[in-house]
Order: sequence, then C-alpha cells, then structure tokens
Amino acid sequence: MLKQHFYIFGLTWSTILFLVPLPLILTLGAGLPASHASDALAIQLGSIAYVWFLVAIYLSTRPKWLDRLIGLPNVYLIHGILSMFAIGLAFLHKTNLGSHGLIRLTGDWAFDIFLGLLIYSLLFMAGWLTARIRPLAMLKQVLEHIFHHELSVWLHRLNIIAVILVFIHVQLIGYITNIYAYMLLFDLYSAATAIAYCVKKIHDYRFLPAGKLISKRELKDNFFEFKIQIPNLNFRKIQAGDYIFIRIPHQSGLRELHPFSVVNQVTDNNVITLAIRSDGDFTKKIQAINIGELIQVDGGYGRFNTLISENSGDRLVLITGGTGIVPMLAIIDAHPERDMTLFYAVHASNDQLYVSQLNHWANTRPNLTVHIQTGRFTPADELKTIRANRSTFLISGPYALGKNWVHVIKQQHVAANKYYYEEFNW
Repeated sequence: MLKQHFYIFGLTWSTILFLVPLPLILTLGAGLPASHASDALAIQLGSIAYVWFLVAIYLSTRPKWLDRLIGLPNVYLIHGILSMFAIGLAFLHKTNLGSHGLIRLTGDWAFDIFLGLLIYSLLFMAGWLTARIRPLAMLKQVLEHIFHHELSVWLHRLNIIAVILVFIHVQLIGYITNIYAYMLLFDLYSAATAIAYCVKKIHDYRFLPAGKLISKRELKDNFFEFKIQIPNLNFRKIQAGDYIFIRIPHQSGLRELHPFSVVNQVTDNNVITLAIRSDGDFTKKIQAINIGELIQVDGGYGRFNTLISENSGDRLVLITGGTGIVPMLAIIDAHPERDMTLFYAVHASNDQLYVSQLNHWANTRPNLTVHIQTGRFTPADELKTIRANRSTFLISGPYALGKNWVHVIKQQHVAANKYYYEEFNW
C-alpha cells in the first residue's frame, strides 16, 4: 500500500475518472453503428456520466476499506464532486442528442432529479462546501428547521430513482442494446452497484450491533455525555480516535445514521462513550432519550490510528479546537507510551471539555505536554518548539483551525504521511 495519503487520494480519483469507465468506453466505441458516428462523443459522455453516478452511489455506502485509505471526509468529497462532473457530462449529452417519446422523458426526468438534488445537497449534505462558504452555512442553519437530518437523507436517496430512470432510458435505445458487449458490462456495473447498495442498507437497518444507553450526564449547557454498552460489539473495530455512526430505531427523527467521535478507548467491556453538543435537529432530539434506549452502531471510521501506527517512532502532536477534543481524548488514553503534545484552543473558557482529565494526564505522564488556550494558537510560533521532522500531526476541529495549521505544517516541509486533518463537517 502506498504510504503517501495524497498519492492514494490521487490514485483513487484517477481510477474513478478513467479506469472504471474505460471498459464501457471501449466496447461502446467499437460497437456503435456508423450511422451514429457524428453523435459518438455525446453518447460516450452520457455513458461516462452514468458510470460516475453509479460510483457516487457506491461511495454513499461508506466503504470502510476506502475510509481507512483516504478518510471518509475525502470519500464524501469525491462523491460530491463526482456527482457534479457527472451532471455536467449529462447536460452535454442531453443538449447534443435528439430523442423522443419515453426515451426522452426518462432522460429528462433523471436529469431534473439529479440537478435538483445537486443543488439541495450542496447546501445540506456537502459539509466540505458549507464549512468554506459562511453565507451558505448560515442559510443551512436557517433552513435546517424545515429540512431536518432524516428528511435530507431520504431526499438524497432520490438519486436511486434517477439512476433507475437512466437505466430504463438506455434499455429503450435499440442501437445501444444491440451492442452486446457494452450492454453486458452496462448491466454488470448496474447490478454490482445495486447489490452493494442493498447489502449495505439491509446491514444498516437489520444487522448493526445494538446496545443500550447505560449512562447520561450533562457536561455543560446543551452538551451531554452518553455511555452505550453493546454486548455483541467487536471492540477491536473501533480504534482510538475513530468516530462511529449511530441510529435510534425506536425514536422518530433519530432513525437515520449520524456520526459522532468516540471519547474513550473502547475495550472488551464494550462501552462506547460519546460527547454530543446540541447543534442540529438530530443532536437536540438525542439529548432527550432515556436510559435503556436501544442504539445501533456502525463503525469505526477514521484515519488517525493509521498515521499513529505508520509513524511509530514520532512524537504525536494533537491539534484541536472546540468539540474536536473528543477523538484526541481516546488517543491520549490509548497511547500512554507515546510522547505527545496537545494544543487545545477554544473561543471561551466555558467551551472547554474534559479539562480536569487532561490536567490529570499531564500531571501523571511526563511524556505528555498539554497546552489549553482561549483563542487561537499561532502555529508558526508553536512549531518552533517541536521537531517537526520527527513528529506526526493529528488535527481535528473547525475548518479555519485546520486550514491554518495545515498551511504552516506544509511550510515546514513535513511529509504528507505525517499529518492529517480530519474534517468532521457533515
């Protein structure tokens, strides 16, 4: 496996953009009748768009193997950008080809659904975008009172309807269905995506590990700590620094999976600790659940442990702000043998979490240095006290914080496999 995260990220993009559609491009090009040669480019663009939509649907299943390679935030980033690329190709396909009857209707309906969902998803599902554009984030907060989490997830699934319409659209085109090699691949790609999607959804709703809420306490206003015990959990799948997705099947508005970082190092007692602030409709409703409530868990996800393992001789530099401290607590707890430095910034002193625990660790572990500050750190100054070339940087927290630290770390010529900012923004 390539150790350089960005190499793997680039390889993933190249595979999706070029290698995955290539077999269909070749078979379609070889079998297309001469009478349609002038439309060949537009036809190929439509075929590529369909393949990219299928890949986007597969990525929506949160493949764990890909999460450990590039991180789920990057998987969602690819999902969103790929969908935009596919809609662009679909537009060129639609405007450069003439059709009629049901062929045209299925194509038009599919395109309209894709376009509408793209606009909606850019606001409500694409945290990587709203985190960067403040007016969109403010608009999202206003509209979330109407388009709550569960509704957003269900609306996003209309992509499946659009893909089915495209599938029917192609099956109605006689000169395409006569290209047997192409149609064989077309059907195989469609079937493989459908199977992967259905298996994942059945697993999420029927076979996720389930446990009960055994403890609930208020850390401060609108911020609760929850302890969930899951008897049949394979605790080794949740590594220090990971996050999980949870759903509460018997509570309206909480039946769709939602991600939260894990506070503790999960051991064979199978207790998962979460710290949840009331930010949106899901997090507000979950604060009202009672002890004994049934909770299902999917996870873990995250790349922090991968970097920790790959750079075993390095000092760990943990950089965080606000609620981003949560995964860092598990990392500190799980690795008492490692030299560590923590930079924890908050807007105000009453925003601090688990400070007594952090101070206890700092006082009892000589290899741990803790810096807690109200207001931002100055990365360039702080890095002067650290041997950057012998350190691994793990960053969690607001986008502005992560962007600032990553910029300075790059200026220090730190290798790409020695730093990772986990954008937890969906």
